[in-house]
Amino acid sequence: MDVSDQVALALFVVGGLLVALMVVVTQRSYKKDERSEYWVVYPTAKGEKAVAPRPPEALEED
Repeated sequence: MDVSDQVALALFVVGGLLVALMVVVTQRSYKKDERSEYWVVYPTAKGEKAVAPRPPEALEED
């Protein structure tokens, strides 16, 4: 294995670690957002109830 192969392997490993780090950060961010009062769960085909629209008074506060 010459030097260029080692550099390519090192860059591949570092790139993979960066992708893994971004995935972990994104998942933690979503978990944090799910606990927020502004997180909206939209209805699906499983028979869930529709999300009620916010009243106009609540929209004026934003």
